[in-house]
Amino acid sequence: MTLSGDPQLEPALAVRIGSHPAVELVMRCLDRVELLGAIRGLELDAVVSVGAPTWLDPQAMQEASDAGVRIVGVSDDPAAVHELSARGVTVLDSEQEVDDIVAACRTQPLAPAASLESPSRRGRLVSVWGPKGAPGRTMIAIRLALQLSRGSPDTLLIDADPYGGDVLQAFGIVEELPTVVWAANAAAKQGFDAQALASDLRRAAPGGPVVIPGLPRAELWAEISDFGWRRLLSAAQSSFAFTVCDVGFCLEPDPSPYPGAGEGRNRMARAAAAAADHVVAVVRADALGIKSFLWGFESLKQICSEERVIVVLNRARRGEEKEVAELVRRHTGKRVGAVLFDRPQLCLQRLEQNGKWSGPELPAGIRDLAAAVGGVVPPRGVLSRMGGRR
Repeated sequence: MTLSGDPQLEPALAVRIGSHPAVELVMRCLDRVELLGAIRGLELDAVVSVGAPTWLDPQAMQEASDAGVRIVGVSDDPAAVHELSARGVTVLDSEQEVDDIVAACRTQPLAPAASLESPSRRGRLVSVWGPKGAPGRTMIAIRLALQLSRGSPDTLLIDADPYGGDVLQAFGIVEELPTVVWAANAAAKQGFDAQALASDLRRAAPGGPVVIPGLPRAELWAEISDFGWRRLLSAAQSSFAFTVCDVGFCLEPDPSPYPGAGEGRNRMARAAAAAADHVVAVVRADALGIKSFLWGFESLKQICSEERVIVVLNRARRGEEKEVAELVRRHTGKRVGAVLFDRPQLCLQRLEQNGKWSGPELPAGIRDLAAAVGGVVPPRGVLSRMGGRR
């Protein structure tokens, strides 16, 4: 397949390549959609990039490498030669014989895999997960991000539920903001950084976390590539001290409905749990909530190590928390790291304050959870200050 990065040179070169007896030219590609579709759906051996098209981006390079497709460049333009060479592509001039181009297609090393690790990685990624049945995962993610932002203003909250996020509604934010689709696509093109967030997004409240809203419609999950999502998580860790990621409930592997596109809708939750420094696993403290949690916990263990999991008991009734915590420990081997009691009226009061969450402190369980993931939690009350705690 040829890529038309140089519309003056590509037509004639495509004719020369297509007439070679050892070559079957299956497509002359004009845009990124065709390129990704061909890599995923055709049995390509090599791609000849005539010039340096802007849509030959890191994701396309990564997918070509994963599929075993070699990329060879042909150009006489010094800028295009420099651009392709910087991506690890061997570049020949247009006067080369077709035999030389074909030989390069057979011997060119695969494009180097795009790194998902940021060279300046410094922050912690905390994924908040809970099984189906409304365990309160989103509210815990919001409260945790608010608590962490009090000690670390550079805190990010990502709504990553592909089944329909509601973080913006919980904060009472009504204006249109760039969503996680924009952020993942920008990260895939290496255009995502803290400066972009500062200009295009907003904080949930004065001094609160920066928020990346979720999908405006659940069916848009396919617009987020696996490559872009992983890049977004890595970029967030390089730019923020804490990134709290509210992920979907479903962790089972599922094939994508689009041929060759890898995993399907659950890939965001699975990737976030696998990459997280800590996974907050939320269990609702009632019979159905515990049952759903135990089933889902088996899927979670297949994705991340149990050492990184912090179990949070949510909506517990006072006097029953120890019994429920012991039940969870007996079946999972994990001790409960934080307990949140059932106080629905307090939640309603906070929501009515448009996400400002002023007034009384956040629940003690959230403070415990923030400390468990490495957050700076100021001491409470006179006795703590007299005891010298910091």
